Amino acid sequence: MYRKILIVLILAVACKPKQTESCALEPALYQLSDFPIGCAVDLNQREFNPTYARLLGQQFNQLSPENIMKPEHIHPQANYYHWSDADSLLSYCQKELKSLHGHTLIWHQQLPPWMEDFKGTEVEWEAMFKDHIQSICRHFKGKVRAWDVVNEAFNEDGTLRNSIWKQHLGAAYIEKAFRYAHEADPDALLFYNDFNLALNPKKRAAVLSYLKNLKQRGVALDGIGLQMHISIAFPENRAIESAFQDFSKAGFLVHISELDISVNPYGGTFQASADIWERQAQKLASVIGLYKQINDSKQYGITFWGLSDADSWIPSAFNREDYPLLFDGDYQAKAAYCKMKESL
Repeated sequence: MYRKILIVLILAVACKPKQTESCALEPALYQLSDFPIGCAVDLNQREFNPTYARLLGQQFNQLSPENIMKPEHIHPQANYYHWSDADSLLSYCQKELKSLHGHTLIWHQQLPPWMEDFKGTEVEWEAMFKDHIQSICRHFKGKVRAWDVVNEAFNEDGTLRNSIWKQHLGAAYIEKAFRYAHEADPDALLFYNDFNLALNPKKRAAVLSYLKNLKQRGVALDGIGLQMHISIAFPENRAIESAFQDFSKAGFLVHISELDISVNPYGGTFQASADIWERQAQKLASVIGLYKQINDSKQYGITFWGLSDADSWIPSAFNREDYPLLFDGDYQAKAAYCKMKESL
């Protein structure tokens, strides 16, 4: 009887899908790469979770603030900027010799109430808009490597999103944002950032055409952030390749700016298996391989949108079980992490 129970237990353990892999954490990811390897940072986790802080410091050499530079946090009141959290992250980056990628100056979400409810003429709206951009850029002048100046300004059909900025300043707000940012910090690299640019060719074509037109008119616009919230099911690799090649050949730096790879993109009951983790690892390897095919001078870097599955935005945003990042909820390396080390 006891022998049968033991056999059942052994079989159960043997059949349990393994999410983690035993590959060494050294050398670090960034030490294997010719371009920066980044991570979006949750400041509270970095300050109060020693395991998180250790992995973050060890593996990545470029950081993006997940939320603390977004308007509602850094500019919560009309005449007040909340600098302390962003300054703390900057100080950490300077001490640890990591570059800081600013995210994000202009977006239609995570706005403070005073900004959403702003009353004024078009001239007053533009003055508010300009002050917001230039106050932030001047505060960090010479210290932040690059900015996502405008975030997610396009609809999926390729038209401009009808944000409060477009409503009050017209379509020219995008150009104005880049001009104001460049005036405030001429040495910072300036990016446009958006999602589904690999998945949606119509949107990609519209964004590419718009950005090329701005550059042709002398606007300081250095790069494109392809967010790359993708999955093991889509987009196809050839679509990813097209996106990377389209923007790099047009002269833009290419930043894989918010990478995660969903393993449960359609929701519903999730059945973990060794095959799932291997598919995630292979998808990441494909992304890296395709990214490495673009001209070296256009490889700004790859940034993961979170450190571990415990930190991912996806489960709460989409109300589904998912595990899209390099480390599991216990901060153990997954197959994707090990495959990435082979791919770099």
